[in-house]
Amino acid sequence: MEDNIYSYYEPLLGYINKRVNNPFDAQDLLQDVFLKLSRSDVDQVNNLKSWLYTVTRNAIIDYYRKKRHEVAILEERFSEECQNEITAIDELSQCVIAFIDQLPKDYSMILRLHEIDGIPQKEIAEKLDMNYVTVRSRVQRGRKKLKEIFAQCCHVEKGGRGSIVSYSKKSNCC
Repeated sequence: MEDNIYSYYEPLLGYINKRVNNPFDAQDLLQDVFLKLSRSDVDQVNNLKSWLYTVTRNAIIDYYRKKRHEVAILEERFSEECQNEITAIDELSQCVIAFIDQLPKDYSMILRLHEIDGIPQKEIAEKLDMNYVTVRSRVQRGRKKLKEIFAQCCHVEKGGRGSIVSYSKKSNCC
């Protein structure tokens, strides 16, 4: 009978591979099937082939149930992280204008025009009759000073690619 058991290895693997996209997961599932076979009383099984395919089909169903559960958990976590990020950004954005107003006038006026009003740096240079390089430099320095003010006021926790996950206030400065 043992020679007969191993003759099902390749057909069962093919059966699983047609239903599971990941070949590593397919190998794991087949291993689980043969583990169940080794723990069962094979002599009590009337039709070994039918039994193996039933156990294999059930293993595949369990695999997808588990995957669906894992996806649901990931979606829930992602949704919570996105909501936390949006809340943190909304709360911190209320402080931006107050912090910009704390900057020296040379920086605050240009940052307000560029970052808040969305005016391109070249247009700001034309409007204020300034050199474009000066405007660009003040925007960069102003951002740096603004970042320093934020650092004095809040501890910001960043996620992947610099996204804001959460923050905590160090003092009541906003």
